[in-house]
Amino acid sequence: MVKKILAIILTFSLILSATTLGYADDSKHTAIFVVGQSSYIQDNLSKSMDAATFIQNGRTYVPLRYLGLALGVNENDIQWDSASQTATLSMNGTTLKFTIGKTTYYTNNQANSMDVAPLVKNGRTYLPARYVAEAFGYKVNWNGDTQAVTVYTDVTPQAPPDKWGFDLKATKAELKAGSQYAQITDINGNTYSLDLGQKVLLISNPKYIQEYLDRNPGVYPEGSYYVTDKFDNVALYVPFIPLAEAFGVPKENILWDGQHLTIYGWDGSKDGYLMLAANSTDMIVKWHDGSTTTSKDYLNGMPLLVVNGVPMIGITNSENFGYVLFDNEGAYCSIIKAFENRQTSGGNVADGTIELNLLPATIYNRP
Repeated sequence: MVKKILAIILTFSLILSATTLGYADDSKHTAIFVVGQSSYIQDNLSKSMDAATFIQNGRTYVPLRYLGLALGVNENDIQWDSASQTATLSMNGTTLKFTIGKTTYYTNNQANSMDVAPLVKNGRTYLPARYVAEAFGYKVNWNGDTQAVTVYTDVTPQAPPDKWGFDLKATKAELKAGSQYAQITDINGNTYSLDLGQKVLLISNPKYIQEYLDRNPGVYPEGSYYVTDKFDNVALYVPFIPLAEAFGVPKENILWDGQHLTIYGWDGSKDGYLMLAANSTDMIVKWHDGSTTTSKDYLNGMPLLVVNGVPMIGITNSENFGYVLFDNEGAYCSIIKAFENRQTSGGNVADGTIELNLLPATIYNRP
């Protein structure tokens, strides 16, 4: 009886949370497909495919089944008719039909035109990602630098619960180069493993990377570092979105379109935001009074980088990460209510590790 009551309470809590946080339409996801890779990112988690994404005639093609799953289509609603060579996907009252070799597709039996046709390659059915995603209400962005197509929906950000930010949900994240998992300590002292969807990486310019690896033998095995000509610094780069959510930024307040990372809720307003651009150290800030400013200081000279379609931010200590999420000085212009815990900040890039240590901040009213 007790278990039954607990189950009912838990079910009700989940329903209430979904309604409160704006997750009523659970079919909406963010998905990233990178050309040449047999995996994709859905909602910050890496998932495997049995075929790779490719480009043909200027369009990105994704395997039928995985494209449907990434967009939230139930597996039973992804159908293939070998006789007619037709793929059918159904979700939320919308049914799409695509036929191999045909540039006409159907949305709820209404004909539409494409500039390319679905095709079969190595025994797998491929669909052009853009037309499928847009038909289901997604936006699509192509990043030529990273060869990634991102499908996403607009966010409806929450307002912070008081004048300047969301409550801190975790106090520490422990990260190690080459690992896809972070050890998180929540606000109550409980620990759990967080899947980051992409490995933490040492990233540096090719001019300096070998020298750094030689000075730290055995610390960075193959797959734990990444060489780029985007900047000259040396830093551990971590997937930003899952860490931001773990520390307290609501999921619906983060928008990644493949080129720009926008975090809403800055400065005590749901419409205030920080916006970072791929391969840039620029940060655009929209304040509570509607004004905007641009700064190059927040990221400490380390640009937002995109690896396998995932936005990653360079850190050497909590302060680097904190530039984006909280303000140690003003304590009223930030996304979350937190301070860096300088007494326990730990980890060393030379050791391949880093710790992000935060403390709950005192609530201040804006002057």
